[in-house]
Amino acid sequence: MNPISSWKPYVLKFSIITGLALLMLIPLSLIRKQVNERSNYYSQTIEDIQNNWGGCLEFIGPKISLRGNDWYPDHLKYSVHTTTTHLHRSIYDVSAYTADIMIEGQFVIADSYQLDNYTNGLILWMGELKGIQGTPSFTLNGKTLMVHSGDEGLQADFSLNKGAKVGDVLPFTITMMFKGSESISFAPIGNLTEVEMISDYPDPSFFGDFLPSEREINANGFSAQWMTSQISLKYPTMSRFGVRLTKPVTQYQQTERASKYGLLIIFLVFIAGVIVEIISKKSLHIIQYIVIAASLVLFYSLLLAFADFLPFGWAYLIASVMTTAALGGYFIGIIRNKWAWLLTGLVVLTYGTIYILLQMESFSFLTGTMVLFLILCIIMALTRNISNSPGPETSHSVEGPM
Repeated sequence: MNPISSWKPYVLKFSIITGLALLMLIPLSLIRKQVNERSNYYSQTIEDIQNNWGGCLEFIGPKISLRGNDWYPDHLKYSVHTTTTHLHRSIYDVSAYTADIMIEGQFVIADSYQLDNYTNGLILWMGELKGIQGTPSFTLNGKTLMVHSGDEGLQADFSLNKGAKVGDVLPFTITMMFKGSESISFAPIGNLTEVEMISDYPDPSFFGDFLPSEREINANGFSAQWMTSQISLKYPTMSRFGVRLTKPVTQYQQTERASKYGLLIIFLVFIAGVIVEIISKKSLHIIQYIVIAASLVLFYSLLLAFADFLPFGWAYLIASVMTTAALGGYFIGIIRNKWAWLLTGLVVLTYGTIYILLQMESFSFLTGTMVLFLILCIIMALTRNISNSPGPETSHSVEGPM
């Protein structure tokens, strides 16, 4: 037998299944479109809840406004305690929080021009006011002030004492309760700014120009402390730091990332199938390859469906177990030898590897490359003794190599 002609059925089959694998890009793209639609609906749900409950809060201040000039604290300290709550809308649960905050510190009269105007405004900017519960309490220099909303946020008008002079210290205290969601952040506008925060949220994500100088995170929540000085800041009013009280990566983002590996998984299983055909001399029909590809694509639909109701890890486990069990039974039914277990093991290895890659960021490319190299080495080992005349046994074929 001509060695070249003996390989023609496999070359033709490999070409066909390559085209079939590429054709699977169509259903994969449809699934990714569905993922994006679910993600957009989830984002819209969060936005609706924020409009009714309260959104991301950003505290800037307080400051004293003097004829268009801003007078910032010499010392500024935020003490925040948040309690997490879960709001249910449709099939989604959205994390939100309620918080108590005390802002205290002191202003120092540094220039004589600050004494020229005796009616001033103590202003606190906090992004939005809809989440405020009750009436905030503003106290300056021992006097309780009347609070109202202004163009720049919460405002309390006050007058300096007639005997005020340069160097005088004006202590202040602000207390309030408010509702918010997603994040809370602060601007270090004091000469010295401190933040102490305690929360029952167990998975915080710190962000901004400064990370906490001290932090403690456990299953019951976290505590964190920041301390910054204007000496280290070029633009204090433009600097921000804070914490996100929600997971930055949703189940839909992870599902979308997982779907990007769909074509790679199909190619790996198809290549393994061809190698099994060559080694075991048992042909698989092209329809069987279509069934295998459909099962691998359906995995992402299962993953998306379960991710609507379960954490991503559990959704991924259930979808991968269901897909692996179905494909394992199918491989055993059509191959009927030990090579069926090899293909099943490859599916298990692939799904396990993809899950690990989804949990990694910095080393995902390195890990993925090493796994592909390992798979290549296994293929080399399995095919090292293949002769030039594979000679498929048509007696075991479903309908021949095609």
